[in-house]
Amino acid sequence: MQSALESAKGVKKARVSLDDRDAVVIYDPDAVKVDDLIKAVKEAPGMAHFEAKVKKKDRNDKPSAKDRN
Repeated sequence: MQSALESAKGVKKARVSLDDRDAVVIYDPDAVKVDDLIKAVKEAPGMAHFEAKVKKKDRNDKPSAKDRN
């Protein structure tokens, strides 16, 4: 999942914890939409069963894509 997120256009950094079912993504909101990040998670090998959604936003009100089942 991490490589799928990192390969998405506009993603600067992704940190994934499968144990916690959580991902933090730093990205350019002008270059990629949250829906595109969610799609990247769902299309990553073995990740189709995860529910991907935005869990919280950072202090700058830029969404952080979070994956939580």
